[in-house]
Amino acid sequence: MEIKKIEPKPYENSIFPGISFDIEISYTKYTEAIVGINGWLKTDDGKIVAEIKEEGMRQERHSEIGARGSGFDKQFKEGIYKTTLVALLDKKALNHIEKRRMEDRKGDVNLTLNLNVKTVNSRTVISHIHEIKPEDIGLKRIEIYAGRKTTDWYVLAYAYSPEYSSGHTNKWLLSGNGNPIFLAISEHPLKKGIRIPSTDWIHDYAPKLELGEYFIVEIPKGKEIIEKAWSYVEKAEECFRRWDTKGVYANCREVGYLLERVVKEKFGKDSFNYKERWGRAYGRFEHLASLDLHLEQLKQKQQYVSEIKIGKDDAEHILIAT
Repeated sequence: MEIKKIEPKPYENSIFPGISFDIEISYTKYTEAIVGINGWLKTDDGKIVAEIKEEGMRQERHSEIGARGSGFDKQFKEGIYKTTLVALLDKKALNHIEKRRMEDRKGDVNLTLNLNVKTVNSRTVISHIHEIKPEDIGLKRIEIYAGRKTTDWYVLAYAYSPEYSSGHTNKWLLSGNGNPIFLAISEHPLKKGIRIPSTDWIHDYAPKLELGEYFIVEIPKGKEIIEKAWSYVEKAEECFRRWDTKGVYANCREVGYLLERVVKEKFGKDSFNYKERWGRAYGRFEHLASLDLHLEQLKQKQQYVSEIKIGKDDAEHILIAT
């Protein structure tokens, strides 16, 4: 038994935010029947964020259990169980998923389905009993009582057929492969990792999970010819993934200092490129990039005391500007 296919998507049949998983699980037809699935949804750091349950049945479903030891054994082959699993997410769970996404290098969401699949399993084996006319083995047809007196009866004989059975069992018409236990309940732990790309999460999931909507801005990196500047940018991005806002501001400010020196040296302090093109872009950047590094100084101004804080939106702003 294994998970063959899984397709996550925002769950829209609930007033609560959630993710659904259209899933296909392989099993052996007639030997086992899946009767229930539950489990847990975990983030990539192993934290449980939701309980997983099957969505309510939309149509009748029939599962069949058979007995081995006949010409029908060739039909005991792989089947596919299709169902939809649902994980409803509260605000705390969504915040943790978003936090883990921001710490991922590509901004992807990495989840794990931990499932417990319950099955009914058949242990039933058919004995190879064949009817023989009494007269064929020299027996006289006497009257027997089968609800009424009758002479229409047959002798039953066991004849082992190696085509359908690997060995002799007892002579029960049906047996649990040598014992009286015909059915068993089993539980199968299954595990599957799921990656939701950042673009899908932002476009398809975030609005429906009440995480807000995003503008996607693509900023070309060119050939990264000023490697040291890009090194600072990468450090700032890493700090952002760790929610280290001071690290974001410090590295962004270093980018500004570095480019200020490079542009002045390349074009000259009195050039149009330096004074106008670069000057207008740089403008108040240094002042902006020092905000989170001067909070204690700003707290000296009484009118700001209750308002002073740096949040995610501030860190995003300086990173985009850089």
